[in-house]
Amino acid sequence: MKKILYFYGGPEFHPTEWAGNKMSEIFHAHGRFTVDMTFDLDALASLPDSGYDAAVLYMTGFKDSLIAKREKGLLKFVKNGGGFIGIHSAADTFRDSRAYVEMLNGEFLFHPAHHEFKLSVVDKSHYITARMPDFSIYDEMYHLQNHDDSKSKLLFKTMWQGKEIPMVYARDYGKGRVAYISPGHMKETWNNPEFQKILVRSAAYCTGVKLPDKAINCGILGYGPAYNMGRHHSRWIDSVAGLKTIAVCDASPSRIEAARTELPQLKAYFTSLADMLKMKELDLVVDILPHNLHAKTALQCINAGKHVVVEKPFCLTVKEADEMIEAARHAGVMLSVFHNRRWDADYLTIRDIIDRGLIGQVFHIECASENYSHPGFAWRSDKKISGGVMYDWGAHFIDWVLNLADSKVISITGELKKLAWHSATNEDYGQVYIKFENGITADYVSSSISAMPRPQWRILGTKGALATANNEIRLVSFSSGIRHEGTVKIADRGVSWASYYRNIADHLLMGEELLVKPEQARRVIAVLEECEKDASSGKKLNI
Repeated sequence: MKKILYFYGGPEFHPTEWAGNKMSEIFHAHGRFTVDMTFDLDALASLPDSGYDAAVLYMTGFKDSLIAKREKGLLKFVKNGGGFIGIHSAADTFRDSRAYVEMLNGEFLFHPAHHEFKLSVVDKSHYITARMPDFSIYDEMYHLQNHDDSKSKLLFKTMWQGKEIPMVYARDYGKGRVAYISPGHMKETWNNPEFQKILVRSAAYCTGVKLPDKAINCGILGYGPAYNMGRHHSRWIDSVAGLKTIAVCDASPSRIEAARTELPQLKAYFTSLADMLKMKELDLVVDILPHNLHAKTALQCINAGKHVVVEKPFCLTVKEADEMIEAARHAGVMLSVFHNRRWDADYLTIRDIIDRGLIGQVFHIECASENYSHPGFAWRSDKKISGGVMYDWGAHFIDWVLNLADSKVISITGELKKLAWHSATNEDYGQVYIKFENGITADYVSSSISAMPRPQWRILGTKGALATANNEIRLVSFSSGIRHEGTVKIADRGVSWASYYRNIADHLLMGEELLVKPEQARRVIAVLEECEKDASSGKKLNI
């Protein structure tokens, strides 16, 4: 692991110590860096012999504190191959050291009032910006002076009164590398996943990591006609730099012909999984077969040494999930589940409302996918294949609920009913009630016999509540001390389900954290399986 030394200090309006702890948490999740924190500026003098790979500085002030031995130690450390990352007010620190300002390539000039602004990618070919989108934050916009465009590579910019303002840039300094990240005043910025990605990548880049010059070759297993998912997965994959679809496999010759027509650029088309797995250049298989086939075929791919993405639900039983996870661990390959709806606009908006504290501490979550209509006769309505009424939309909702509650499950009550649509084998109605260790309760319903559906979401908190209706969220909030009621538009946030594959590329090519871990998907299956067991237990109470 690379060793990072983080320097903090100065007025409390910049949360420098808090940010150091947050950075440690972020880096720990990625598993590539260890972080030590210090406010002892004499540690700068001993950097060349310290064994650290990079120094991160988020301080404010200390204008004349970079005395000769400290300045010499810092500059020697970077010139000899060390990394340096300055964050936000690092440009307003050590202002009396012109050598430090020259190394950082800029110093603080002024900032306007806090406001929301966009960070736009300038150079998409750089390690720090690979596959990154433009994004917006609410922060303090630093304007710099004594910044020379020719001495650094501009990576992110923003606009201010018609002028481009550098937000993130990197440069060589002797044998070392320097990066400057202008935002970082607000804690909300540090919680932004795109800001966190910049932070992690800056650390990797400044410790010598290079952008790999390769692509992950992907194969699609299952090109059935349902929802055109084979074609959709291929397009999501191919929209992400570093990923490429090269093969399709389906047992149906007619579906393979459809793939040849719709995806004519592929290298190969197969009716046998064993044959597709013989492709040496194939790195990853996306398994979108019916639910009951996931475990068997994913294990076949894992045992062939291929990374695997499984469509949701992960599988049908915890036993299958455990077998897949253990096989992937033993084979040293990635295993993930396509929980793409973590990037849905309504879910992201709900998370944003909760994270802003507008409804206080969440204590109860209700959600539902309900209608009144015959479920049809496709395999998704066949319990032996699908797993039952809870295993389709339920897989998404339970994943959402587990992430919102973010706590250990302590009890599950399940209910399954077969009352109306006897020509299909799935249940007509399913309900699961979950209690979490942190006190949150959740109630999810999946039904094809609900003539009056409840809202898709209703969430109660200690300072308010929210509920979805059409394309907006009704919000009641007491967070300001008075009752405020209104609606929040569910807006397109510029993300798509391809964002899932963006993370797959970042994980496989750059070693970044896998966002949808198989252990998380296993929890979903555990809830669904326990719901089934409780519903069929027939337990009786004497009251």
